[in-house]
This record gives sequence, C-alpha cells and structure tokens, in this order.
Amino acid sequence: MKWIKQCILFLAVCFLSGCWDNKEMEDRSYIITMGIDKSTDDNRYVITLAPAQLSSMNSGEESSSSEAPEKGIIVKGDTIATAIRQADTYSSRQVYLGQLKTVVLGKELLQEKEYLQSVLDELERNQDISGKIILLGTKGTAKECIDAILEADASTGLFIWDFYKNTAQDVAVTRKLDLETFLREIRSSSGSSILPKIEATEQGIKIGGGIVISNYAFIGSLTGKQEEGVLLLKGMGKGAVIDGIWKNNTIPMWIYKNKSKLYFSEQNNELFCHIQLFIEGSAEGSSLESKSIFDSDSLTELENIFEIIIKSEIENTIALAQKNYKKDIFDIASELKKKNFELYNKYGTDANEMIQNMHFDVSVSVKIRTIGVVD
Repeated sequence: MKWIKQCILFLAVCFLSGCWDNKEMEDRSYIITMGIDKSTDDNRYVITLAPAQLSSMNSGEESSSSEAPEKGIIVKGDTIATAIRQADTYSSRQVYLGQLKTVVLGKELLQEKEYLQSVLDELERNQDISGKIILLGTKGTAKECIDAILEADASTGLFIWDFYKNTAQDVAVTRKLDLETFLREIRSSSGSSILPKIEATEQGIKIGGGIVISNYAFIGSLTGKQEEGVLLLKGMGKGAVIDGIWKNNTIPMWIYKNKSKLYFSEQNNELFCHIQLFIEGSAEGSSLESKSIFDSDSLTELENIFEIIIKSEIENTIALAQKNYKKDIFDIASELKKKNFELYNKYGTDANEMIQNMHFDVSVSVKIRTIGVVD
C-alpha cells in the first residue's frame, strides 16, 4: 500500500512539474475513485468523488479506524464535466481526474440505455481520464459504495485497485475490467457485456459476481458462482477454488490453468456450440486419506469428480442466460461470426434468439498436477 501511495505522489509531481501547467500539487484535489448515479431531480447525474488525502499519504500514516471516515464529495450536473466544475466552486483546490483509478456505476443509471451511453461517451472523451480505469457496477447506489470504500481506506480510496492487484486472481469470482476493454466488448456485441459487481454490505465492501448488460442497459446480476462459470467458460478461471467431496472429505482444488475452446456445428438444422475446457489444478488432500490420495486411481477419481462439478457449474450459467435472461450474455454470436461465418449468417444475426435455441455441448478435462496434504 505504501509504495502505491508514493507512486501516486510521484506521478502527480511529474505531471505538475513539467509544462503541463503551473499548478502546485497542494492546489489540486486528486480524485482516485468516482461513483456515478442517476439523479432524482432536474440534474441527470449525482457524482460521488473520493479524493486522496495527500497529507496522510505524504506522512506515510494509515487512516485510523477510530477516526470518523471521510465521506465522498457529492455534486450534481447534466454531464460529468459540469458536475466536476460545480465541485470546484465548493473547494479551494481544483478537482483533477488525471489520477482516477476506478469508477462505480449505480443500478438506476445502468437501467437507462441513454444514461449509460452518455456516461461512457464522456469518460472516453475526457482527456484527463485514462482508458485503463477500472469499471464496476452495483445493484444499489454508487454513493453507498464510495462511502464504504472510504471507510476501508479514507486516505487514498485505492481499495478496488488494491483488490484487483492483490486478491482478485486468487478468488476468480470477478475480473478486472477497464474502460477500453468494456467499450470494445459492448460495441462488438451490440451493447452486451458483464460488469464486475461491487456491493456495500454491513461487513464492508464486497466485490464478486457480475452486472449483466444487454442493449446498453442492466438486465440482472450474477452471483459469484455464476460469474465463476462465465470466467471458466471464457478461459479466465485461473484462481478459482472448486470444492469436491471424496471419501466423505471435502477436497478443494485450486485452478492455476484454464483454457477454453469453442467451435460450432449444425445437426439436423439445429445449431450446436461445443465447449471444451482444459483445467489444471492443485488439490489439497485430507490427512485421513493422505496416503491413498497419491494413488493414480485416486487421482483419476478426483479428476472425474471435479470434471462433473465444473461441467454442471457452466451448464447452470448457460441455462441462466437461455431461460432467465434470454440474452447472449457470453457474446457467443461474435465467436460464431469469427469461427463459422456461414453458420453465423444462418443463425447468428439475432444473437438473443440464437442463444435461446442453441444446443450446448460442454466437455471438461481436469488434470491434478500437484497435491498438498492438510495436517
């Protein structure tokens, strides 16, 4: 954490010491995290800003949990730019988005296609904002999340950034999604993608699961397990931990390699999507079975157990898309177009209708490469 704070200070000094402008570091309010909600009054947006507390960062002191947590700066406007300018009228320091790391979008905003498109357009065009900022969505308000983030880290607001740097790769119930990637995905799929989900709970900030976007609007959310299924399907499930029952013992397997291969075929005038998953993992053995777990027959049995679990998990997530949402949340149409243009012309021009009628054939191959014994 300390080196990240120092990097922010260093970058800020670099930006300000050159010919960019003549503003001193203490003359700016550096916004690290920003939340955007739909307004309930005459304004379009409610913007919640989480500024870095440079005095705490410079001293190297962590925020005291006994102190009252900082709250986000609340401003309103018909655009992000006008809201930011409004924030400047309330502060002696100019609000600066050049160090912005994360943006949280509230549910009510995400439900409005026009609002989401406008926000994305403005974020993309703002020259101060990097295309690498992390985007997340929430089923509540973005303000609640920003306030919870500041409770967790009032000095920097770097909670989300730190989570994706230090923790996300070990849980595989979410993925780091930056603005550039989200824009590319949503444009190539006619408005469909899955935003990482963030929640403000009584225990604090929780990141996991997904916010499903179709036609540039919120249609539902995924649990952590459902998002895990999406990531496994896409070959992005590294870090997932799958629990299997073997000889009345719970055996967890940590996935350290996940490859996915998709191909398509037509059978009796029906479209089939064949999904082949190749998983390598490390299983933890119980001391009760610490000897037999090393046997080749036991390993094969364990691998079969995990293959069944992973296959079921992915099929459940596919069923959610087909029956509940009736939307191509996996962007299968784009894969079909790339891999079999002839079948795409026949079946894929209406992606949502295609996904509802498509047959999925899921096969999973699991190889346990290492065994750890739990005492």
